[in-house]
Amino acid sequence: MELAELRQLRLRVQGLRAPFDESAPEVVRRFVAVQAQEFLPAQWGLAARVPRGSRPDAASIAASLDAGEILRTHVLRPTWHFLHPADARWVLELSAERVHRANGTYYRRTGIEGPDAAKGLDLVAAALAGGHRTRAELVADLDAGGMPSAGLAFTYLMMLAELERVAISGANSGKQRTYAAFDERVPPSAPKPRDEALADLAARFIASRSPVTDRDFSAWSSFTLGDTRQAFADAAAASDGRIEPIEVDGVVHWLDAALAADAGRGEPLAGDSSAGGSEVVDLLQAYDEYIMGYAAPRAYLLPAALDTVHAETALHALMVDGVMAGRWAPITQGRRAVVRIVPWRPFTPSEDRALAASVADVERFLGEPVTVERDAPNGP
Repeated sequence: MELAELRQLRLRVQGLRAPFDESAPEVVRRFVAVQAQEFLPAQWGLAARVPRGSRPDAASIAASLDAGEILRTHVLRPTWHFLHPADARWVLELSAERVHRANGTYYRRTGIEGPDAAKGLDLVAAALAGGHRTRAELVADLDAGGMPSAGLAFTYLMMLAELERVAISGANSGKQRTYAAFDERVPPSAPKPRDEALADLAARFIASRSPVTDRDFSAWSSFTLGDTRQAFADAAAASDGRIEPIEVDGVVHWLDAALAADAGRGEPLAGDSSAGGSEVVDLLQAYDEYIMGYAAPRAYLLPAALDTVHAETALHALMVDGVMAGRWAPITQGRRAVVRIVPWRPFTPSEDRALAASVADVERFLGEPVTVERDAPNGP
């Protein structure tokens, strides 16, 4: 398989071409975990994978978050992810130990260890037993309980509470996000043996992001390459031949062959070049799974002139047919929004039309009029 073919297959398996998930919670369920530290752009990343005819706007996804149909917590690596409630318990149980180790220095630095950590968890649990709490309300509850906690100490105490299945995201209170009791939002489920859980995670990673390497899964999940290779072997053995190895530029990748063969189910997007149309411009959030689902250096993302991608302002990724061609940023300002476009090169007329269609999609998602500010082309 050539790099261009890999790129188009990943776009389709991920649902960025001919999308087939019928709702944002279905997208999260299929991907298991979706990186989500940029809160509103991450919601746009879910919406972009739903067919236009049923694509949710920001208000609809906010309602799904309020209802607990999508949860947001720290998992896999010490960063925010969206999880489906059906997966939250076992994925946290599987990955909590590794995230705790990654957080160890900050636990010690902020005093979140030993008896103080236990006291903090008890206070958080007692506060959340009374309902969903904003950050400010939880800080006040901790202060009242004799455990002052602000700034970084609060951040790591709450991450500890998430990993220990005490707290998880709650419903918004006005414009303030809240925490809720974990057991209120996450249904009970039987524990999975570690090897079984890791194989399940690997199989679903392969199914939602094919073709992938063992290094892709290790970078995404934070598990070691040894764990990854065993998980891939276990997933392939249990797949009845669905999961199989292929080579891309001499590197072994793993593919869910049945899903890949059916990756084009659903109606093609207007302008889907893989269906014989014109170019497609994707306005992806910086931490989109099309980017963060794979290990660096991510050559499939890069135009020929680049061998790596550096952080810039604006942060988010402007893609033409799956290759980076610039940056963009959504900037909300009250009842209006600005979409800033920072192209790396001049666009063709058909690319400009595709960009306009994607901006219109963002406008529908935001539910606000969008003004476009476009910089002159400027290479990275």
